[in-house]
Amino acid sequence: MTAHNSRATLMVPDSAAILKRFYFLLRELVLMQAGWMPGTAHWACKLLLPELLWQDQQTVHALRQRVLELRYPEREIDLSPDERLVACWHHLIEAPQPQAFVEALAKVVKPLLKQVFTTYLDRADALDDGPTVRILKIALTDIDEQLGRWDEAIADARKVYPELIDSTNRWLEGLKSTWLAAIGDLLDPQSSADETRFSPAKFGGKPFAISRLGQRDKRFRLVRFGWPDALDPAFGAGEGMQLQIRQAVHHINEVWAAEMAAACIYDLGAGADAEFLTDAARWCYDEIRHCRMGYTRLSDWGFKMSEMPLGSFSYDAGANADAITRLGIIFYFESTYIHTKSKRMHYFGEFGDRVSSHDMDFDWADEQIHAHYGSHWLKYFLEKSGDPRKPIDFRDQSEACVKAIRATATEKEKKELMETFEQTMARAKELIGA
Repeated sequence: MTAHNSRATLMVPDSAAILKRFYFLLRELVLMQAGWMPGTAHWACKLLLPELLWQDQQTVHALRQRVLELRYPEREIDLSPDERLVACWHHLIEAPQPQAFVEALAKVVKPLLKQVFTTYLDRADALDDGPTVRILKIALTDIDEQLGRWDEAIADARKVYPELIDSTNRWLEGLKSTWLAAIGDLLDPQSSADETRFSPAKFGGKPFAISRLGQRDKRFRLVRFGWPDALDPAFGAGEGMQLQIRQAVHHINEVWAAEMAAACIYDLGAGADAEFLTDAARWCYDEIRHCRMGYTRLSDWGFKMSEMPLGSFSYDAGANADAITRLGIIFYFESTYIHTKSKRMHYFGEFGDRVSSHDMDFDWADEQIHAHYGSHWLKYFLEKSGDPRKPIDFRDQSEACVKAIRATATEKEKKELMETFEQTMARAKELIGA
Protein backbone atom coordinates (compact mmCIF):
# COMPACT_ATOMS: atom_id res chain seq x y z
CA MET A 1 0.00 0.00 0.00
CA THR A 2 1.54 3.33 -1.03
CA ALA A 3 0.19 6.73 -0.07
CA HIS A 4 0.24 9.14 -3.01
CA ASN A 5 1.21 12.40 -1.32
CA SER A 6 4.31 14.39 -0.49
CA ARG A 7 4.21 14.22 3.30
CA ALA A 8 7.37 12.14 3.59
CA THR A 9 9.75 14.87 2.42
CA LEU A 10 11.82 15.60 5.52
CA MET A 11 12.86 12.73 7.78
CA VAL A 12 13.82 13.29 11.42
CA PRO A 13 17.60 13.59 10.81
CA ASP A 14 17.03 16.22 8.09
CA SER A 15 14.60 18.21 10.20
CA ALA A 16 16.83 18.06 13.26
CA ALA A 17 19.86 19.24 11.27
CA ILE A 18 18.02 22.18 9.71
CA LEU A 19 16.28 23.26 12.94
CA LYS A 20 19.59 23.05 14.78
CA ARG A 21 21.01 25.42 12.18
CA PHE A 22 18.07 27.80 12.66
CA TYR A 23 18.69 27.66 16.40
CA PHE A 24 22.36 28.66 16.13
CA LEU A 25 21.73 31.42 13.60
CA LEU A 26 18.91 33.03 15.59
CA ARG A 27 20.86 32.66 18.83
CA GLU A 28 23.76 34.47 17.21
CA LEU A 29 21.37 37.15 16.01
CA VAL A 30 20.12 37.71 19.57
CA LEU A 31 23.71 38.22 20.76
CA MET A 32 24.45 40.63 17.92
CA GLN A 33 21.33 42.73 18.52
CA ALA A 34 22.23 42.95 22.21
CA GLY A 35 25.77 43.99 21.31
CA TRP A 36 24.61 46.88 19.14
CA MET A 37 21.88 48.14 21.49
CA PRO A 38 24.00 50.38 23.83
CA GLY A 39 25.77 52.01 20.88
CA THR A 40 22.55 52.81 19.00
CA ALA A 41 21.55 56.45 19.37
CA HIS A 42 18.40 56.76 17.24
CA TRP A 43 15.49 56.54 19.65
CA ALA A 44 13.01 54.34 17.81
CA CYS A 45 15.74 51.88 16.81
CA LYS A 46 17.08 51.78 20.35
CA LEU A 47 13.61 51.01 21.69
CA LEU A 48 13.01 48.25 19.15
CA LEU A 49 16.21 46.24 19.59
CA PRO A 50 15.44 44.90 23.12
CA GLU A 51 11.86 44.02 22.26
CA LEU A 52 12.67 42.27 19.00
CA LEU A 53 15.67 40.37 20.34
CA TRP A 54 13.36 39.10 23.09
CA GLN A 55 10.91 37.90 20.45
CA ASP A 56 13.75 36.22 18.58
CA GLN A 57 14.90 34.56 21.80
CA GLN A 58 11.44 33.05 22.24
CA THR A 59 11.95 31.34 18.89
CA VAL A 60 15.49 30.32 19.89
CA HIS A 61 14.17 28.73 23.07
CA ALA A 62 11.43 26.85 21.23
CA LEU A 63 13.79 25.64 18.49
CA ARG A 64 16.28 24.34 21.03
CA GLN A 65 13.56 22.37 22.78
CA ARG A 66 12.35 20.94 19.49
CA VAL A 67 15.84 19.88 18.42
CA LEU A 68 16.32 18.10 21.73
CA GLU A 69 13.02 16.31 21.22
CA LEU A 70 14.02 15.15 17.74
CA ARG A 71 17.47 14.06 18.86
CA TYR A 72 16.35 12.39 22.11
CA PRO A 73 18.07 11.02 24.21
CA GLU A 74 20.94 13.32 23.17
CA ARG A 75 21.03 16.42 25.38
CA GLU A 76 23.88 18.36 23.79
CA ILE A 77 23.50 20.53 20.73
CA ASP A 78 26.83 20.88 18.98
CA LEU A 79 27.62 23.39 16.25
CA SER A 80 29.14 20.87 13.84
CA PRO A 81 28.95 20.85 10.84
CA ASP A 82 27.83 24.51 10.63
CA GLU A 83 30.90 26.23 12.06
CA ARG A 84 31.70 28.00 8.78
CA LEU A 85 28.08 29.04 8.29
CA VAL A 86 27.85 30.65 11.72
CA ALA A 87 31.23 32.35 11.19
CA CYS A 88 29.91 33.82 7.95
CA TRP A 89 26.62 34.81 9.61
CA HIS A 90 28.55 36.56 12.38
CA HIS A 91 29.98 39.05 9.86
CA LEU A 92 26.66 40.88 10.26
CA ILE A 93 27.90 42.40 13.51
CA GLU A 94 30.74 44.15 11.68
CA ALA A 95 28.44 46.82 10.27
CA PRO A 96 30.06 50.26 9.98
CA GLN A 97 27.59 51.90 12.39
CA PRO A 98 24.26 51.19 14.15
CA GLN A 99 21.95 52.34 11.37
CA ALA A 100 23.67 49.99 8.94
CA PHE A 101 23.17 47.11 11.36
CA VAL A 102 19.46 47.71 11.97
CA GLU A 103 18.78 48.27 8.27
CA ALA A 104 20.56 45.00 7.54
CA LEU A 105 18.17 43.31 9.97
CA ALA A 106 15.15 44.84 8.29
CA LYS A 107 16.16 44.66 4.64
CA VAL A 108 18.35 41.55 4.41
CA VAL A 109 18.31 39.25 7.44
CA LYS A 110 14.65 39.11 8.41
CA PRO A 111 13.43 38.86 4.79
CA LEU A 112 15.87 35.97 4.34
CA LEU A 113 14.58 34.21 7.45
CA LYS A 114 11.00 34.80 6.33
CA GLN A 115 11.75 33.16 2.99
CA VAL A 116 13.61 30.24 4.56
CA PHE A 117 10.98 29.55 7.25
CA THR A 118 8.20 29.74 4.66
CA THR A 119 9.98 27.28 2.39
CA TYR A 120 10.58 24.90 5.30
CA LEU A 121 6.88 25.01 6.16
CA ASP A 122 6.01 24.19 2.53
CA ARG A 123 8.13 21.04 2.83
CA ALA A 124 7.23 20.11 6.40
CA ASP A 125 4.55 17.64 7.37
CA ALA A 126 1.98 19.41 9.54
CA LEU A 127 0.96 16.03 10.93
CA ASP A 128 4.26 14.41 11.90
CA ASP A 129 6.17 17.65 12.54
CA GLY A 130 3.30 19.67 13.98
CA PRO A 131 5.31 21.21 16.87
CA THR A 132 7.87 22.65 14.44
CA VAL A 133 5.12 24.00 12.20
CA ARG A 134 3.67 25.92 15.12
CA ILE A 135 7.08 27.31 16.17
CA LEU A 136 7.85 28.63 12.68
CA LYS A 137 4.36 30.02 12.10
CA ILE A 138 4.69 32.08 15.28
CA ALA A 139 8.18 33.15 14.21
CA LEU A 140 6.83 34.28 10.84
CA THR A 141 4.09 36.29 12.53
CA ASP A 142 6.78 38.01 14.62
CA ILE A 143 8.91 38.71 11.56
CA ASP A 144 6.02 40.24 9.60
CA GLU A 145 5.27 42.59 12.50
CA GLN A 146 8.95 43.38 12.99
CA LEU A 147 9.43 44.34 9.35
CA GLY A 148 6.62 46.88 9.54
CA ARG A 149 7.96 48.42 12.72
CA TRP A 150 11.51 48.56 11.38
CA ASP A 151 10.32 50.35 8.25
CA GLU A 152 8.82 53.17 10.30
CA ALA A 153 11.86 53.47 12.59
CA ILE A 154 14.33 53.41 9.69
CA ALA A 155 12.44 56.10 7.78
CA ASP A 156 12.76 58.36 10.83
CA ALA A 157 16.41 57.45 11.37
CA ARG A 158 17.25 58.47 7.82
CA LYS A 159 15.68 61.88 8.43
CA VAL A 160 17.44 62.43 11.76
CA TYR A 161 20.85 61.02 10.80
CA PRO A 162 21.18 61.51 7.01
CA GLU A 163 24.97 61.48 7.28
CA LEU A 164 24.79 57.71 7.88
CA ILE A 165 22.84 56.87 4.73
CA ASP A 166 25.77 56.45 2.32
CA SER A 167 27.70 54.02 4.55
CA THR A 168 24.47 52.16 5.29
CA ASN A 169 23.65 51.74 1.60
CA ARG A 170 27.17 50.52 0.90
CA TRP A 171 26.85 47.89 3.64
CA LEU A 172 23.46 46.73 2.38
CA GLU A 173 24.84 46.43 -1.13
CA GLY A 174 27.64 44.18 0.14
CA LEU A 175 25.28 41.94 2.05
CA LYS A 176 22.93 41.50 -0.89
CA SER A 177 25.60 41.06 -3.53
CA THR A 178 28.14 38.95 -1.65
CA TRP A 179 27.13 37.90 1.87
CA LEU A 180 23.93 36.12 0.85
CA ALA A 181 25.87 34.05 -1.66
CA ALA A 182 28.57 33.32 0.93
CA ILE A 183 26.16 31.79 3.45
CA GLY A 184 24.59 29.54 0.83
CA ASP A 185 21.34 27.59 1.03
CA LEU A 186 20.16 27.47 4.64
CA LEU A 187 17.86 24.55 3.85
CA ASP A 188 20.59 22.33 2.44
CA PRO A 189 21.64 19.82 5.13
CA GLN A 190 25.13 19.91 3.59
CA SER A 191 26.09 23.54 4.18
CA SER A 192 28.28 25.16 1.53
CA ALA A 193 28.90 28.42 3.42
CA ASP A 194 32.30 30.07 3.04
CA GLU A 195 33.07 32.99 5.36
CA THR A 196 36.13 33.93 3.28
CA ARG A 197 33.92 34.94 0.34
CA PHE A 198 32.61 38.01 2.18
CA SER A 199 34.98 40.74 3.31
CA PRO A 200 33.20 43.25 5.60
CA ALA A 201 35.93 45.86 5.12
CA LYS A 202 35.26 45.94 1.37
CA PHE A 203 31.81 47.38 2.12
CA GLY A 204 32.78 49.67 4.99
CA GLY A 205 32.49 47.12 7.78
CA LYS A 206 34.84 47.10 10.73
CA PRO A 207 35.63 44.88 13.74
CA PHE A 208 32.86 45.19 16.30
CA ALA A 209 33.31 46.44 19.86
CA ILE A 210 30.33 46.98 22.14
CA SER A 211 29.92 50.57 23.32
CA ARG A 212 30.59 50.91 27.05
CA LEU A 213 29.02 54.38 27.03
CA GLY A 214 25.30 54.72 26.39
CA GLN A 215 24.60 56.59 23.15
CA ARG A 216 21.68 59.02 23.13
CA ASP A 217 19.47 60.53 20.44
CA LYS A 218 20.48 64.14 19.82
CA ARG A 219 16.85 65.30 19.89
CA PHE A 220 16.58 64.90 23.68
CA ARG A 221 17.78 67.31 26.33
CA LEU A 222 21.07 65.53 26.90
CA VAL A 223 22.56 65.56 30.38
CA ARG A 224 24.84 63.09 32.13
CA PHE A 225 22.49 62.87 35.12
CA GLY A 226 18.79 62.90 34.30
CA TRP A 227 17.52 64.40 37.59
CA PRO A 228 19.17 66.06 40.60
CA ASP A 229 18.79 63.02 42.88
CA ALA A 230 20.69 60.92 40.32
CA LEU A 231 23.74 63.03 41.10
CA ASP A 232 22.93 63.84 44.72
CA PRO A 233 20.61 61.35 46.50
CA ALA A 234 20.16 63.89 49.30
CA PHE A 235 18.13 66.03 46.91
CA GLY A 236 15.23 63.63 47.43
CA ALA A 237 12.43 62.47 45.18
CA GLY A 238 9.96 65.19 46.12
CA GLU A 239 6.20 64.83 46.22
CA GLY A 240 3.10 65.80 44.29
CA MET A 241 3.75 67.00 40.76
CA GLN A 242 7.50 67.02 41.30
CA LEU A 243 7.42 63.30 42.11
CA GLN A 244 5.22 62.67 39.06
CA ILE A 245 7.70 64.36 36.75
CA ARG A 246 10.69 62.89 38.54
CA GLN A 247 9.31 59.35 38.21
CA ALA A 248 8.58 59.81 34.51
CA VAL A 249 12.10 61.14 33.94
CA HIS A 250 13.57 58.25 35.91
CA HIS A 251 11.48 55.82 33.90
CA ILE A 252 12.69 57.13 30.54
CA ASN A 253 16.23 57.04 31.90
CA GLU A 254 15.84 53.32 32.61
CA VAL A 255 17.13 52.95 29.09
CA TRP A 256 20.44 52.45 30.94
CA ALA A 257 19.11 49.24 32.51
CA ALA A 258 18.09 47.87 29.12
CA GLU A 259 21.58 48.70 27.90
CA MET A 260 23.19 46.96 30.87
CA ALA A 261 21.04 43.87 30.36
CA ALA A 262 21.97 43.90 26.68
CA ALA A 263 25.65 44.17 27.59
CA CYS A 264 25.28 41.18 29.92
CA ILE A 265 23.69 39.19 27.08
CA TYR A 266 26.55 40.06 24.75
CA ASP A 267 29.33 39.57 27.30
CA LEU A 268 28.07 36.43 29.02
CA GLY A 269 25.44 34.80 26.82
CA ALA A 270 27.62 32.73 24.50
CA GLY A 271 29.21 30.76 27.33
CA ALA A 272 26.21 30.38 29.62
CA ASP A 273 23.42 27.85 30.05
CA ALA A 274 20.68 28.31 27.48
CA GLU A 275 18.22 29.58 30.11
CA PHE A 276 20.40 32.63 30.77
CA LEU A 277 19.66 34.06 27.34
CA THR A 278 15.93 33.55 27.87
CA ASP A 279 15.96 35.32 31.24
CA ALA A 280 18.35 38.09 30.18
CA ALA A 281 16.42 38.82 26.97
CA ARG A 282 13.25 39.18 29.01
CA TRP A 283 15.08 41.43 31.48
CA CYS A 284 16.31 43.63 28.62
CA TYR A 285 12.83 43.84 27.11
CA ASP A 286 11.21 44.66 30.47
CA GLU A 287 13.63 47.53 31.07
CA ILE A 288 12.95 49.07 27.69
CA ARG A 289 9.22 48.87 28.47
CA HIS A 290 9.87 50.80 31.66
CA CYS A 291 11.76 53.35 29.59
CA ARG A 292 8.79 53.60 27.23
CA MET A 293 6.51 54.15 30.23
CA GLY A 294 8.31 57.37 31.11
CA TYR A 295 8.60 58.51 27.51
CA THR A 296 4.91 57.87 26.90
CA ARG A 297 3.76 59.71 30.05
CA LEU A 298 5.95 62.72 29.30
CA SER A 299 4.72 62.77 25.69
CA ASP A 300 1.08 62.47 26.76
CA TRP A 301 1.53 65.36 29.19
CA GLY A 302 2.81 67.50 26.32
CA PHE A 303 6.60 67.38 26.67
CA LYS A 304 8.62 67.45 23.45
CA MET A 305 11.71 65.24 23.07
CA SER A 306 13.90 68.33 23.41
CA GLU A 307 12.31 68.96 26.83
CA MET A 308 12.91 65.45 28.20
CA PRO A 309 16.14 65.08 30.22
CA LEU A 310 18.05 61.98 29.16
CA GLY A 311 21.36 60.83 30.62
CA SER A 312 23.56 57.75 30.63
CA PHE A 313 25.59 57.79 33.85
CA SER A 314 24.21 54.54 35.30
CA TYR A 315 25.23 52.51 32.24
CA ASP A 316 28.49 54.42 31.92
CA ALA A 317 29.29 53.51 35.54
CA GLY A 318 30.05 49.97 34.42
CA ALA A 319 32.35 50.99 31.56
CA ASN A 320 35.54 49.84 33.27
CA ALA A 321 34.05 46.96 35.26
CA ASP A 322 34.24 43.28 34.40
CA ALA A 323 31.21 41.52 32.92
CA ILE A 324 30.08 39.93 36.19
CA THR A 325 30.30 43.27 38.01
CA ARG A 326 28.09 44.84 35.34
CA LEU A 327 25.54 42.13 36.07
CA GLY A 328 26.03 42.96 39.76
CA ILE A 329 25.34 46.65 39.13
CA ILE A 330 21.97 46.05 37.52
CA PHE A 331 21.11 43.50 40.23
CA TYR A 332 22.04 46.02 42.93
CA PHE A 333 19.74 48.69 41.52
CA GLU A 334 16.88 46.23 41.04
CA SER A 335 17.06 44.82 44.57
CA THR A 336 17.84 48.08 46.39
CA TYR A 337 15.04 50.30 45.10
CA ILE A 338 12.31 47.74 44.52
CA HIS A 339 10.38 48.84 47.63
CA THR A 340 9.76 52.30 46.14
CA LYS A 341 7.68 50.84 43.29
CA SER A 342 4.72 49.66 45.36
CA LYS A 343 4.78 52.78 47.56
CA ARG A 344 4.59 55.07 44.55
CA MET A 345 1.96 52.92 42.90
CA HIS A 346 -0.30 53.56 45.91
CA TYR A 347 0.74 57.20 46.21
CA PHE A 348 0.03 58.07 42.59
CA GLY A 349 -3.31 56.26 42.80
CA GLU A 350 -4.32 58.29 45.85
CA PHE A 351 -2.98 61.42 44.17
CA GLY A 352 -5.31 60.82 41.21
CA ASP A 353 -2.67 59.88 38.63
CA ARG A 354 -4.00 56.49 37.54
CA VAL A 355 -1.57 56.12 34.61
CA SER A 356 1.56 56.62 36.73
CA SER A 357 0.07 54.27 39.32
CA HIS A 358 -0.65 51.69 36.61
CA ASP A 359 2.91 51.92 35.24
CA MET A 360 4.45 51.59 38.70
CA ASP A 361 2.32 48.54 39.45
CA PHE A 362 3.60 46.65 36.42
CA ASP A 363 7.13 47.97 36.96
CA TRP A 364 6.99 46.54 40.49
CA ALA A 365 5.87 43.14 39.18
CA ASP A 366 8.76 43.08 36.70
CA GLU A 367 11.37 44.12 39.24
CA GLN A 368 10.51 41.26 41.56
CA ILE A 369 11.30 38.85 38.72
CA HIS A 370 14.51 40.73 37.93
CA ALA A 371 15.71 40.50 41.52
CA HIS A 372 15.44 36.72 41.16
CA TYR A 373 17.23 36.79 37.82
CA GLY A 374 20.07 38.83 39.30
CA SER A 375 20.57 36.66 42.36
CA HIS A 376 20.33 33.38 40.44
CA TRP A 377 22.65 34.28 37.58
CA LEU A 378 25.19 36.09 39.72
CA LYS A 379 25.58 32.92 41.75
CA TYR A 380 25.82 30.90 38.55
CA PHE A 381 28.57 33.00 36.95
CA LEU A 382 30.50 33.40 40.19
CA GLU A 383 30.56 29.64 40.73
CA LYS A 384 31.32 29.00 37.06
CA SER A 385 34.36 31.27 37.13
CA GLY A 386 35.54 30.26 40.60
CA ASP A 387 34.99 33.82 41.85
CA PRO A 388 34.76 33.87 45.66
CA ARG A 389 32.44 36.90 45.74
CA LYS A 390 28.81 36.62 46.85
CA PRO A 391 25.86 38.54 45.34
CA ILE A 392 25.68 40.72 48.45
CA ASP A 393 29.24 41.86 47.79
CA PHE A 394 28.10 43.74 44.71
CA ARG A 395 26.30 46.31 46.82
CA ASP A 396 29.56 47.97 47.81
CA GLN A 397 31.16 47.46 44.40
CA SER A 398 28.15 48.91 42.58
CA GLU A 399 27.99 51.89 44.89
CA ALA A 400 31.71 52.45 44.33
CA CYS A 401 31.20 52.51 40.55
CA VAL A 402 28.33 54.98 40.87
CA LYS A 403 30.19 57.20 43.35
CA ALA A 404 33.20 57.23 41.06
CA ILE A 405 31.22 58.57 38.12
CA ARG A 406 29.34 61.06 40.29
CA ALA A 407 32.69 62.39 41.46
CA THR A 408 33.57 63.32 37.88
CA ALA A 409 30.64 65.75 37.58
CA THR A 410 31.93 69.23 36.80
CA GLU A 411 30.53 72.46 38.21
CA LYS A 412 29.22 73.25 34.75
CA GLU A 413 27.34 69.94 34.64
CA LYS A 414 25.91 70.52 38.11
CA LYS A 415 24.67 73.94 37.06
CA GLU A 416 23.17 72.58 33.83
CA LEU A 417 21.44 69.83 35.78
CA MET A 418 19.73 72.28 38.14
CA GLU A 419 18.76 74.48 35.22
CA THR A 420 17.27 71.43 33.52
CA PHE A 421 15.32 70.54 36.66
CA GLU A 422 13.94 74.07 37.07
CA GLN A 423 13.00 74.41 33.41
CA THR A 424 11.37 70.97 33.35
CA MET A 425 9.23 71.81 36.37
CA ALA A 426 8.37 75.21 34.91
CA ARG A 427 7.31 73.49 31.69
CA ALA A 428 5.13 71.08 33.67
CA LYS A 429 3.33 74.00 35.31
CA GLU A 430 2.79 75.57 31.89
CA LEU A 431 1.28 72.34 30.60
CA ILE A 432 -1.09 72.19 33.57
CA GLY A 433 -2.23 75.73 32.76
CA ALA A 434 -2.67 74.82 29.09
